[in-house]
Amino acid sequence: QGLKPPFQMEKTAPSFEGQKQIPTKPPSPISRDATSSSSYSPTQITRLWRLQQAKADSVMNSNFWKTNIPDPIPPLPPDVDPKTGEKLPPVIAYVTTLTKCLPASVKSMVDGAAVLLHSIRRNSYGWIPINEQIKMDSSPSQNFDPGAWPNYGGKGGRYRFRAYVIIDPEASSKHNEKDSGECARVLQKLGYTVLHRPPLVPLFEVENVTEAEIPDPNNSFYEELRKSGYVGEQRPKEGPMARSPQENPNRLRRFLHTNGCCGYAELLKLHVFGMTAHKLAVHLDFDSLLLRPMDDLFDVMLGKTMMEDVKDQSPLPVAKGPHTKVPDFNKPIHAAFTRDYNSVKDPNPDAPVGIQGGFLVVKPSL
Repeated sequence: QGLKPPFQMEKTAPSFEGQKQIPTKPPSPISRDATSSSSYSPTQITRLWRLQQAKADSVMNSNFWKTNIPDPIPPLPPDVDPKTGEKLPPVIAYVTTLTKCLPASVKSMVDGAAVLLHSIRRNSYGWIPINEQIKMDSSPSQNFDPGAWPNYGGKGGRYRFRAYVIIDPEASSKHNEKDSGECARVLQKLGYTVLHRPPLVPLFEVENVTEAEIPDPNNSFYEELRKSGYVGEQRPKEGPMARSPQENPNRLRRFLHTNGCCGYAELLKLHVFGMTAHKLAVHLDFDSLLLRPMDDLFDVMLGKTMMEDVKDQSPLPVAKGPHTKVPDFNKPIHAAFTRDYNSVKDPNPDAPVGIQGGFLVVKPSL
């Protein structure tokens, strides 16, 4: 009652934050005079609805961990070829994230995931270019013509690989055996190793429950998650990151829940730092692919001790921007990334440029 355009409200419900009434569904746009000066900026009603939705999603995520634990990383293959005794190169973890699975987007998502995985495979150790495969499978009597086959297709690389997909509970087949779990099942069939992971820090405080409410008495992870704290509690009391007295306590939560393409689940990609079974881990989004091996970068990040068999080492080329600092390759390099220049609002040489989260190469250490 008494609401002004562009939103109207139909139903309300008790608030968990002590408010008298808050929306139970997103406000609906309504018509307005074209000459009106009303803005589509969030109103108090929309802020309350976003808070309610953020709380509901956080509770759903927490409840998932009452009956599940994070998937362990399967043992890596041996470092030595059991047939030849040859020492094999390290296994690089290629990681991507799946935050949700909408039925309408399953096909397009699977296509991108399949292309990405194949591009990784053909730029890794053990890949044989199609020309060489045909030569090996053809006898002289078959009159093999190498010119009839393309020269592209990947020439392989010097490092082995394993592909992972980090799954948010909302996209898990364990959470929903039907539509929302279809993506995870298909990715596993393609060759990805599925890893369910919680948020680094819960968005809201995790409910304290009794042991009787945890079906598996050996599952202590839910209690560990509860003790990890929640967003807001973790903020420093002083300094530029501290909450000002005028700031709403839930402002940061609302922002994180809806920011970017995937909201708070976007930060699941930071679990790449926890892939400690691997010496190096690469995070890539589904809409990317490898065109050439990244062996030179891996060599530099792993140090000279890992490059004893690399005879033709060459300097690593570094793109030069307005503020580029050439790294000291004599010091350990723990991460490599690119800048997200497309996100700069007002491009200029002095504009701050954030990190492109779709591509990270790290030494896992957490």
